[in-house]
Amino acid sequence: MTVEPLELRLVSALQRFQTLQRQATTHRDTGPLLTRALAELNAALEELRVAAERVAELRRRNEQLQAELRERDVKYFELFDEMPEPSLLTEPDTTIVEVNRAAVELLNVSQRYLVGKPLSIFVCEDRAGFLAESGRLVQSRQAAELPLKLRPRERAPLDLRARVRGDGTRLRWILQSPVANVCGANASRRAS
Repeated sequence: MTVEPLELRLVSALQRFQTLQRQATTHRDTGPLLTRALAELNAALEELRVAAERVAELRRRNEQLQAELRERDVKYFELFDEMPEPSLLTEPDTTIVEVNRAAVELLNVSQRYLVGKPLSIFVCEDRAGFLAESGRLVQSRQAAELPLKLRPRERAPLDLRARVRGDGTRLRWILQSPVANVCGANASRRAS
């Protein structure tokens, strides 16, 4: 039963009660039992009226909270989507739940096609080890860095480093290019 019909029924019950109460007071031979029953009915109807007001207020508050939640979701997805680093949220089996624009560009697949696909299909080497490590990380709730060799669609494989954190139910991934050893690169060029 929704709130509106409850309120309508309550108003109708209050009107019927007031009619009964008027009729009872006009008859002189009303017994104490009827008077007591009417008093109890009045108290019960008043409690119902207060409860209906609370339900209406809770409904208004719920609608307000849902609107705030939708607004926060929009802000979160905008922030997530605009992050410069390729980021993903996956299930323990690496099925992609959320993916930002940078990851879409990195993997060279449209966002609507990536969501629902396993990240593991892009892994070039030791896919079984990758899946086992993903399963372990989701439960550990600790951050880890994994070297990955991913093959974007219709592109050459990439050596990446993934920062991964499990939360008990899902994995958060940030994909980064490996940091080149600039000093080592300069030293080897000088030696040549």
